[in-house]
Amino acid sequence: MKTVTAELYFLLMVIGLPVLILGLALAAARFYHDGPEELLDWKPTRSPRREAELYGGDTHDMLGAINRYRRLRGAPDRSLEEVTEHSWADLDQYD
Repeated sequence: MKTVTAELYFLLMVIGLPVLILGLALAAARFYHDGPEELLDWKPTRSPRREAELYGGDTHDMLGAINRYRRLRGAPDRSLEEVTEHSWADLDQYD
């Protein structure tokens, strides 16, 4: 009889306690009125505008690197419009 009680206690601690903690956390999040960002004190590290600026800078840097290697080979430089058009043409073959 003693082992059944110990096994039941162990089972409750291993399964029941994490379920109880998860349930309390979900209930607290459900009834918190300011939103999950305020509850977690989460703020994005960068704004979407800053992300777009960084992406544009990366694109400009990559195009510069491509054109530098093209000049070394004696090929003409490519514009952003040419690269974009070529990329869309490659993607259109999959449609």
